[in-house]
Amino acid sequence: MTNNDPNQFEQEINIQELLQVLWNNKLIIGAVTGLVVMLVLLYHFSATPEYRSTSMVLIKQDKGGAMGEMINPFGSLTGFDLQNDIELVKSFPLAEEVVRNLYTKKDRDTLQLFGERNYVSPIGGLFGWLSFGGAAEKDSVDYDVQMRKYAAALQERIKVGNSRDTDILNVSVSSPFPEEAALLTNAICQAYMRKDIEWNADQAMSVKEFVGEQLAQQQREISSVENKLSSYMKNQNIYELTGNAEKLLEKLVEAESRYNDAQAEYNILKKRQDFLVQKLSDEEKQISARIAKNVDQQSIDLKSRIKKEEKALIELANSTGTEDGSYIAKKQQLDVLKQRLQELTRNMIAGELSYTSRARQFQFDLISEQLQTDLRMAELGYVAQEYLRAKNYYESQLNRLPQKQLNYARLQRDREVLNNTYTFLKEKLEESRIKIASEVGKVVIVGAAYPELAPVAPSLKKNLLIGLILGLGLGGALVFVREMLDHSLKDDSFLEDHGFTPLAAIPFVDSDGGGSMQASMKKSLKDFASVFPFLSGNTDGKKDQHQKKNSYGKPVESTRNKQPLLIADSLSSAFAESFRDLRTNITFSQADRTLKSILVTGTEISEGKSTVCTNLAFAFALTGKKVLIVDCDLRRPSQHRNLNTMRMPGLSDYLAGQEKDINAVLQPTMHENLSVLPAGSQTPSPNELLGSNKMTELVKKLEEEWDYVILDTPPVLLLSDATLLSRTADGILMVVRMGYTNKNLLKEVQKLDYLKHRLLGVAIIGPSDKSGYSNYGRYYGRYGYKGYYSYKSYNAYLEPEKG
Repeated sequence: MTNNDPNQFEQEINIQELLQVLWNNKLIIGAVTGLVVMLVLLYHFSATPEYRSTSMVLIKQDKGGAMGEMINPFGSLTGFDLQNDIELVKSFPLAEEVVRNLYTKKDRDTLQLFGERNYVSPIGGLFGWLSFGGAAEKDSVDYDVQMRKYAAALQERIKVGNSRDTDILNVSVSSPFPEEAALLTNAICQAYMRKDIEWNADQAMSVKEFVGEQLAQQQREISSVENKLSSYMKNQNIYELTGNAEKLLEKLVEAESRYNDAQAEYNILKKRQDFLVQKLSDEEKQISARIAKNVDQQSIDLKSRIKKEEKALIELANSTGTEDGSYIAKKQQLDVLKQRLQELTRNMIAGELSYTSRARQFQFDLISEQLQTDLRMAELGYVAQEYLRAKNYYESQLNRLPQKQLNYARLQRDREVLNNTYTFLKEKLEESRIKIASEVGKVVIVGAAYPELAPVAPSLKKNLLIGLILGLGLGGALVFVREMLDHSLKDDSFLEDHGFTPLAAIPFVDSDGGGSMQASMKKSLKDFASVFPFLSGNTDGKKDQHQKKNSYGKPVESTRNKQPLLIADSLSSAFAESFRDLRTNITFSQADRTLKSILVTGTEISEGKSTVCTNLAFAFALTGKKVLIVDCDLRRPSQHRNLNTMRMPGLSDYLAGQEKDINAVLQPTMHENLSVLPAGSQTPSPNELLGSNKMTELVKKLEEEWDYVILDTPPVLLLSDATLLSRTADGILMVVRMGYTNKNLLKEVQKLDYLKHRLLGVAIIGPSDKSGYSNYGRYYGRYGYKGYYSYKSYNAYLEPEKG
């Protein structure tokens, strides 16, 4: 069913047609693709390469024994621990330390990082002789500021990755030179390994400094007490204590030494505790406090029992000594209770942290160590309190001695206590030194980086692929944009959907030898120049001011010097056969009335309407009909050239009264049944002549004398000549040309009621590209002679000799 409403028109998308459009514009797509690939290659050979050397670094996970496994049994699967190491390797402070270290070395002149070595690309080498001014002088910049700039540049080059379900980091640093890339990568890894050792030994270093300070102070106090004791013994002639005073002094010294040892260890743990708390975040401190409160509530009974047993053990040591069997048995029982408390506390901490870890990953080892340190500090505080009580008791007993012995005992006690405390601190200092010396860290460089043979970027294959895809995409987009902006007729379905009746399909024949290679190259270059207008133009720099243009504003070639296309040249050709179909379809298009005069018109100049008019008249003349061609295009007449006759006198002379007898201006042609009424002399007012009553009477008179009168007129919308003549003709034949006629003009024609009622149909001239008939819709792809005809021909019945 034909749809006459153009607003409801929807063009069917056909993949085959889209591919055909791309194929027909392959030269444009190829040119754009070649240009893009050339630009990509230019970029590739002018870009700075990126070499990236990779080093494998193993991060050993310190699980902390069973405690660590209970805290985070799925630590290797979460990957949160390694994320800290990844961020630290890429951190700015580490990059700055590496930069400062490298800057002091002799081989810094070979590093592009410091601007001492520049990469010159192959393209840059070709144009290296070009000089655009002298080298810019380096501005004096502060050393620290310059180091920070270098560190920022190095930080941007660092890349750290982690293999799935492993504790291995792949560290790499990029550089235009492979040797520099390997050097920077190894420097980063080694610096991080050193920093890791320093960070892990930081706690032991803090304890060592504190113990060292306490040890020095203790040594000074020992020296002072020994001096006092020596002077006192010399002045008072005292050499030793006797009797009960010596035993009392021994117990006092033992109690005070134990008290000082507990107090010293408590201070050491307090320093360690402060260090751990400083490392924790505010949220982790809150978690630690909550866990400590829960642990304290659940172990309160066991702690109370340990305090009682601890007090009893201290009293037993004071009464029987530490070598007695009862003291040893009591101490073993107390150790069992402490072991139970330690296991209970560890399990409770592990449970709390494991539950908390479901929401977020925290520093489990620091929290656990901080909580256990709290527990040990509480125990030491109670022990120190008990020994302080014993010390006060023995001191009160000692105060009962005579003054001379009392003073001597006190000095001797001070010396013994200070010596014992000094020995204890000395042991702690050695422990700290051993721990620092044995610290190896958790970072192990498994495989050092080495210079790579090929850069990772830019990749020639990748760039070529990108260039090819981008070029094809841009070329295809350019073609589709051209197609969208091109309103020329490309599909006969448009005619049917807008109320036009296709009568025949006329193959396009180029009289200049369009099938030759030279003509094909000429057309390809013309299409390419239409895409890039700046490439087109006259070689002599002159412009044709009288150049004809169509409705798109594009120049139209003149047909003045071209040979006319006539079916008489080859009656058996597809070109001649198409006009026989046109003749037949026109004959049967008006079955209810007689068709004597036919007005041939179009919407564009150079559409081929004059050629259609001439050959249609020939087709009618071949059937024995007397046919007259009237050239009504008084502005651009062409029938006298097509039929090789004289232009003057003609129609304009008769209408203007210069010629009285119309038969005197008629001219014969190569066929005896075909005559022509040429346009005649030029006239300043063709409109008035063609719209006069004399013209109407002339057409009626000619209809009486001739079987067919075919009027060749200008485009219907361009001038009013065809509109004036449409009232006198029996029927109107529209001529359209695929790939040339403007669809918008056809829509305007459909709005003219005086043309619609007399419109016989449309003669369709095929596209100029013979290989692309299928691109122009269904009409040229399914009918008639070699697929060019639209309707079943009646020539077999009208012309039996044709078979």
